[in-house]
Amino acid sequence: MTGDNDIELQTRIRENILNCLDLWTSKNKQLEYQKRVSIADVSVELFCGWDDFYHPDNIDFMKTFNEQERQALADFDRILTEIADTTPKELPNILEFVQTEEWKKLNLVATETLNKIHSL
Repeated sequence: MTGDNDIELQTRIRENILNCLDLWTSKNKQLEYQKRVSIADVSVELFCGWDDFYHPDNIDFMKTFNEQERQALADFDRILTEIADTTPKELPNILEFVQTEEWKKLNLVATETLNKIHSL
């Protein structure tokens, strides 16, 4: 039987992942985040936030998402990793980054991923 702490943890894992994807899907939210937290490097935080929360081999992560959701997240992670590996280590600020083909690709894939998860 799953305890309340397990349920709370799984809820937080799900919320964190969906919030990361949601931020990737919204240029306006990213730009607003930069305005609110002027010291933030939003371009970097987009990648780091995903790395902070995406742990597909963690048992609680596996319990949180069903197999189809985990596959959709893995597909997003694969593309994010490919792009991270090909972009400069010092990313441009968010105002410039949102104009790049890399950002546009990740924005599209994040939108598709979020839509898949919400439809399952």
